[in-house]
Amino acid sequence: MVCNAPYLPPCQVETLRPRPRSAADDSLSFCRRVNPDCQDTSLQASQAQECLADGLYDPSKSSTSSQSGLSAKTTSIKYGIGDVKLSYVKDTISLPGGTKAASVTNAQFGMATSTEDLNEGILGLSYGLNTNLNYSNFIDELEAQGVTNSKAFSVALGSDKASDGGVIIFGGVDTKKFTGKLSTHAILGPQFTGDINRYYLPLASVGVDRGSGNTKTYSTGTVAVVLDSGSSLSYLPDAVAKAMARDFGATFSQRSGVYIVPCSQQKTAGNFQFAFGTAGNTATFSVPIDDFIVDLGGDTCILGATTNGGTAADPVLLGDSFMRSVYVVFDQTTETVSIAPYANCGQNEQAIPKTGAANFTGECDPGATSGSGSGSTTKLNAAANWHQSAPRAAAAAAAVLAVAVAAAL
Repeated sequence: MVCNAPYLPPCQVETLRPRPRSAADDSLSFCRRVNPDCQDTSLQASQAQECLADGLYDPSKSSTSSQSGLSAKTTSIKYGIGDVKLSYVKDTISLPGGTKAASVTNAQFGMATSTEDLNEGILGLSYGLNTNLNYSNFIDELEAQGVTNSKAFSVALGSDKASDGGVIIFGGVDTKKFTGKLSTHAILGPQFTGDINRYYLPLASVGVDRGSGNTKTYSTGTVAVVLDSGSSLSYLPDAVAKAMARDFGATFSQRSGVYIVPCSQQKTAGNFQFAFGTAGNTATFSVPIDDFIVDLGGDTCILGATTNGGTAADPVLLGDSFMRSVYVVFDQTTETVSIAPYANCGQNEQAIPKTGAANFTGECDPGATSGSGSGSTTKLNAAANWHQSAPRAAAAAAAVLAVAVAAAL
């Protein structure tokens, strides 16, 4: 099993003695859950320590918890790695921050009774009510309770080498976390029988540019791809992943399901290129080769992409290996996803209007990164912001997302 650093936005479930706890940000999951099983024998010692340090939720100690109208039956959920058994509870969920705190009341979420291969809770940020769920999830509640204008949020994961490099803003954008104009794309519907609503976008091509005209395209046919912050790696069509691996001297590990790359390849100049859209109307985003090749330590490096399995029911995913290089706005209200090259030149959070984020332009130096998009500058008043840089100890090196809420106007 290969596990990169999780991105952990701190949140708080109200109790008589509130204690902050962390939940891994996941744009593909739709259900929020807390309470991993810290005694799970499949966890490494460091994972078990992190699990205990992040805190657990006890509804019996909460003055605002309720299971009224909820089934006491246990539900099972299986993830790509790990699974959980849970029951449901309702309580107040807060993003702490003193006078600028934001809360949603009577919010339903899963309370894990047992887990396997999971040492963090999950903050599901995908579709909820009337799509993937029969109840409102966290994104639904933020809009319904007037905390945000719409069911929109933006994510910048930042570097996996910086504990305070990332930010997630519910209902807003930070125009000092990207460069250029946002490129906005309509979200595609479910892609196969039995599929659910996901943040599917049209991926037009994947290639590599080593500079001096040395370019290569691995694919030219458009495929539906999911942007998934809950996946460390990207999962590409079989032919694309194999071609990419051949070019970098990688060998496939049957045991871990990843491509092992000579660490010397990290010194290769150039970028991987990902183009979104349809023929004649695409926007291309670059990921430096040295960022896309992941150093696991001990002279072991892996390619930031592997095969998706090769069947129609195996979604193509762009995970953290891609998302660290971009700023992304997910908007369920306008059914769009907007992307721009990631940069970090300060902080300027602004609320997203109901009409969407397409008109925002990044304030960072365009020379800092590469990519393309579309839109023009629009500025709105943003309130109820909360930021926290919370670097973890080196022994529990997890990337931490600062959190903000851009209040509804």
